[in-house]
Amino acid sequence: MFKKKDEIKYDQTPFSIEPEDVKTSSTDTKPATKDRNTIFGQNISIEGSIRGEENIIIEGSIKGEVELEKHDFIVGSEGRFEGDIRAQNVNISGLVIGKVITKGKVELTKEADFIGDIRAKNFLMAEGAYFKGSIELDREPNRKELRIQKETPIQDQPATKDSSHKSD
Repeated sequence: MFKKKDEIKYDQTPFSIEPEDVKTSSTDTKPATKDRNTIFGQNISIEGSIRGEENIIIEGSIKGEVELEKHDFIVGSEGRFEGDIRAQNVNISGLVIGKVITKGKVELTKEADFIGDIRAKNFLMAEGAYFKGSIELDREPNRKELRIQKETPIQDQPATKDSSHKSD
């Protein structure tokens, strides 16, 4: 009925777990690049540093540092993040407290709550999003030439004698 331990053969083929390509139905959480995505679900909580070569979508909670220099970082509507983010683009629908540095765009959706500092090439904030902090755009300003006509200064004019007022 039972086999002896020596008679049981296990498959020794090495395997790897690869994240699946994710197609999201909402345009709010769609990554800008067509790379693979790693999703941290609502029941995941992480403390520490994350570095990677693919897009990350957070629906859980992370406290720490994220470095995805060439990839996107997305905080979904249920996601919570506290710390520093360095990514190509950042899309926030949940809560983020910290500093965000991108070479591309930071987008706050209407569900977003953001407290901290942002440095990005472009910034987009939907009506209804909460923002408390500072924004620095990493690009040259749209320089418009300011043309002010120089007015000729009013020269002192000699006082005129008023006939109604006579001096004694």
